[in-house]
Amino acid sequence: MLNNVKSRLFSGKKYIILLAMTSLLFFVACEDRSELTAPSAPNTGSADFTRFVSIGNSLTAGYQSGSLYESSQVYSFGKIMADQVGVSYEQPLISEPGIPGKLELHDFTPTIIPNPGMGTPTNLAYAAPYNNLGVPGAIIFDLTDETDFATKSEARGNPYFSIVLRDQQLGASIIKQALNLQPTFINLWIGNNDVLGYATSGGSSGTDATGLLPTDPAVFGFFYNAIATALTDSTGARKIAAANIPDVQNIPFFTTIGPKIGVALIDVIAVNPAVVGLFYQKNGEAVASSFATPEQLIAGDILLTLAASPYASLVGVPTGKFYREVMGGYVPPGIDTTQAFGLHPQNPWPHPYTLDATELALVQTHTGAFNAVIKATVDANSDTWVLVDINSYFAKLADGGLIIDGINFSNSYILGNTFSLDGVHPTTQGYGVVANEFISAINGKFDATIPRVNVSTLPASIGLGNATP
Repeated sequence: MLNNVKSRLFSGKKYIILLAMTSLLFFVACEDRSELTAPSAPNTGSADFTRFVSIGNSLTAGYQSGSLYESSQVYSFGKIMADQVGVSYEQPLISEPGIPGKLELHDFTPTIIPNPGMGTPTNLAYAAPYNNLGVPGAIIFDLTDETDFATKSEARGNPYFSIVLRDQQLGASIIKQALNLQPTFINLWIGNNDVLGYATSGGSSGTDATGLLPTDPAVFGFFYNAIATALTDSTGARKIAAANIPDVQNIPFFTTIGPKIGVALIDVIAVNPAVVGLFYQKNGEAVASSFATPEQLIAGDILLTLAASPYASLVGVPTGKFYREVMGGYVPPGIDTTQAFGLHPQNPWPHPYTLDATELALVQTHTGAFNAVIKATVDANSDTWVLVDINSYFAKLADGGLIIDGINFSNSYILGNTFSLDGVHPTTQGYGVVANEFISAINGKFDATIPRVNVSTLPASIGLGNATP
């Protein structure tokens, strides 16, 4: 997730996101939060949080708005949970504005740009493995891989393996570092990047052996079962909460640009009936063989990625900006940048920013297969494992939204309060929502009464109110 999102979100100096300010989302679903009317003791039931460890990727790390930085990390969903049960929880904190500099909303256009600064790790000398072992960019293979961390960071262009894991003496892999803490409770949320790497690149790259497709389901199952075997305590004392993988159609990285272009195209077609829709490249082609109608874009049958924000406003303009900025000036044979961008087959919407129907079906098939592996693992260890169904919860956020502690949450970009400026990772309050889903599952499974966090007490989510006039 990290490498594919970052490589495109940071491809230009500015990110112009055209928001339909007149279209407000009305939320029809509510949650009963009556348990918050009185404080409750952190009774963890049969779950023991004395030594609490979280394993995963950027979603576990507390990554937000394209970066890992302290003011977000201190509200990672694992840290929120640790605070609710009153246990210590050490994390690999990084000073502001994070690594890399986080995306920031600067004006009411709105204009979104990366902070030009760079943070540094502040507690690398901590003498034990961190309780939060979320490594941004990690795929399932990385949990058991024992490659030297510095070597791996350099080879993958990902500094987080060195920052989070630091020293092989603390454990030669993520799983071994977790076990060296002798954990009594573990959060496990892994597999997102095994499908997101393919999806966020528009089907241009992947995490399987060829580097072109999502991780093979059989390979995913092999590694997940190996991880489960390593983590499961034969005595039954250690408990594990395992989350599944959300559908990419329910995160704003894939649901923001397409519908807005679709709405704009309706007006264009009304004036110029010769325009049939948005011509887009399929994998391996230059000149487009297909186009998406406004209705298909609005419905999400063809997904356009948020990474394409710098080019969304150029649809209909004769331009070769994409080829200058992303392709280093290389224009493939057959492309004619004097044609209207996106509205002519010889100057189509670029493939790296498009997830077409075939690619989307592949993503959904792999997501379903991965989630089936996760559920089967939980079912096979039902005495000590519990499933956290984040997939279903994110679907609720996409289907009308939820009102939680008086705050409207949806999958709408910026205005939905759930997702940060990168369109993939939660806001601070969004991480509170995730923490509460873990807590609810744990309470239901292990006869606990851990209080859910009141998300309205967390720092406000990113929105237009945070912009600098």
